[in-house]
Amino acid sequence: MSLLVIQDTQLLDKRCRELETCAWIGIDTEFLRVRTYYPRLCLVQVSSSNGVIGIDPLKCETLEPLIHVLGDTAQTKVIHAARQDLEVLYHICGWTPHPVFDTQIAAALLGFGDQVSYASLVAKVVGKTLSKHETRTNWCARPLTTAQLEYAYQDVSYLGDLYQYLRAELERQGRLEWLEEECRPLGDPALYAVEPKNAYKRLRRGHSLDLQSQHALKHLAVWRERTAQRKDLPRNWVADDNQLFDIAAAKPQNREQLMKIDGIPSQFVHRHGNAVLSVIRESKHRDGEDIVWGSPTRLSDREKRLADRLIEIIRAQAQAERVSSTLVASRKDVNQFVRRQHSHPLITGWRFELVGRRLLQELETAQDH
Repeated sequence: MSLLVIQDTQLLDKRCRELETCAWIGIDTEFLRVRTYYPRLCLVQVSSSNGVIGIDPLKCETLEPLIHVLGDTAQTKVIHAARQDLEVLYHICGWTPHPVFDTQIAAALLGFGDQVSYASLVAKVVGKTLSKHETRTNWCARPLTTAQLEYAYQDVSYLGDLYQYLRAELERQGRLEWLEEECRPLGDPALYAVEPKNAYKRLRRGHSLDLQSQHALKHLAVWRERTAQRKDLPRNWVADDNQLFDIAAAKPQNREQLMKIDGIPSQFVHRHGNAVLSVIRESKHRDGEDIVWGSPTRLSDREKRLADRLIEIIRAQAQAERVSSTLVASRKDVNQFVRRQHSHPLITGWRFELVGRRLLQELETAQDH
């Protein structure tokens, strides 16, 4: 079947009122962000016990009826691999819909593997094979093709089947609270609202720069983020990470010196030269002697052996309990745990019950020796 797409606000209001009586709704979005900083919402698909509808945000005068429905905290929002969809919805709502039932996370808690795709999960649970065409299509183009509408329909139509099955299995195995624990952080606006002042934290290699260059790189990252947001451009279209690093290392004092840096095109100097030079100058006086990026600390050989041992325990326990081991803990998580970082996920919630208590015993044993 293909998707019936609503382009009229009056009809949208009517169908959204029907959704208000549903205990759950399935949500999927189609969007583009190749040429923009913020994702451009092109289509919203919603499934429920009443069927499936599509909503065209490029045609509807307002999405307020949909936003009203998404704000109902008594209604479960069923989404597969929810983070990207929630980011898009955050930018139209100003907040994130909740509670969320992420079918990908639910599947990982039930032994379907780490980051299982929607199509694979539908095949395993429902026994249906989905089309893989249109995954890289232009969703902003109008009119939408029959193939696009069919793809959009099936991309949301089985969420209800997955929800009913996965929820029942989680309840049967006593893991529904595990899922709620995992999905709760998806409601944190900090995941989706990028603060320019924190943009430097994304960058690597800063520790290899001298102190003054570190401060230059930090403030260049802040400048790039603000510029990208203001112009609604991908941040790498303003400047890529390597360009920021090379500028910070060179600390140019004028446009001629900026032009001589390898990999800095003349168009960049023409568009942003004055702003970049201003950032370089101002960064000298902002942060005193504070180190921005400290040298990365590496595990000792003894700590590496202990981390390997803990990973073996996690994998064995995860396999025995049919849970994705990478959902339990990544290599980075284990390395941090070995260093006994406070408030670690492995010593809280369901992870502690599953394996954390055993890991603490291993740490104590290692300390005694």
